[in-house]
Amino acid sequence: MQNYFLHDMRALINSAQADIVFLQEVVGQNDIYKKKGLIDAQFEFLADTVWSHYSYAKNSLYDHGHHGNLILSRYPIESWENINITTNVLEKRGLLVCKIILSALQKKYIYAACAHLDLFHSGRKVQYQIIKNKILSLDPTGQIPLVVAGDFNDWSKKAGPVFEQEMGMQEAYKKANGRFAKTFPAGLPLLSLDRIYVKNLKVVDSNILRRPAHQNHFSDHLPIYCEVEVEVDEKVLE
Repeated sequence: MQNYFLHDMRALINSAQADIVFLQEVVGQNDIYKKKGLIDAQFEFLADTVWSHYSYAKNSLYDHGHHGNLILSRYPIESWENINITTNVLEKRGLLVCKIILSALQKKYIYAACAHLDLFHSGRKVQYQIIKNKILSLDPTGQIPLVVAGDFNDWSKKAGPVFEQEMGMQEAYKKANGRFAKTFPAGLPLLSLDRIYVKNLKVVDSNILRRPAHQNHFSDHLPIYCEVEVEVDEKVLE
């Protein structure tokens, strides 16, 4: 059954025709799955044939394997770093940051950060500051295009003061629709847990990626997407 959902999940991701994909709790290794003949290196399976570039970073390690965050990209990933943002012994959390080259000719790149945050606000408050400090260290001038996306577990909607006011970012779905996306639980979405924060990018659209009618939900969260515009130097293109 797991393999069946993985095939459908990959098809759904590919149907979105996204340039960059942010995924959390992706299995990198699971010996129990492997013994049952199931796919355990999920990040390789999801990237296969379509995504030329990807970065997987394990966050949670256990005796039979590990899982973590994954970024899929149609553009080259120049470098990546996994930041440990764990605040308690029960939740192993990480921030995967990739520097992605959009145009080698124009020397244009974007920072893409995939986040999985704590269930409790006290832990998330600490993680907001870690993320803020990391982003500021990458781009002190605040001029480089940036996306921070993932499972924020922000049901209380308290991430805004840090990301919107202190970091000058926009939440893509909120910008396009006037409110946060309700993404959890997938069968009857009532809570707004997931976010796509952007900076130095123009939000064109953002919505929930609906599953085909004949298929079940592949996650307990509904996926969201956004379309953005990146400024280009027309003189370089001439």
